[in-house]
Amino acid sequence: MEHLRSSPLHANISTALSRHLESIHVVQSRRKDEIVNASNRQRQGIPRCQDDRDVFALASAIKEMCVATRKARTTLWCALQMTLPKTATTAGQTDVEKALQDTVNCEDKVHESINSSNPMNQRGETNKH
Repeated sequence: MEHLRSSPLHANISTALSRHLESIHVVQSRRKDEIVNASNRQRQGIPRCQDDRDVFALASAIKEMCVATRKARTTLWCALQMTLPKTATTAGQTDVEKALQDTVNCEDKVHESINSSNPMNQRGETNKH
């Protein structure tokens, strides 16, 4: 789209896409942790225990990824609207800019609340051995 416009897109578009990619990596990491810990418990002969922290961490990461996916789709739609030839009125362009700004502001709030409420969000803080 930047190539079609011959100019860079709004910075919030790159931010939303980066957060989407980051959330995908977090889900992959949580899933890997869940598999490793489940296989370790099985090897040790421990029956399925009540401790489902790995599952909860994975569920939280998937929830965050869903939010990031919605925001990325919205920002890509905004980028497409800004890339298309100018046949609409300037009011339509203002609506697109407003939607893009609202999306990123909302994303920032959700991202901060998820990070602050999830104690397992920082990998280095918990000892999984």
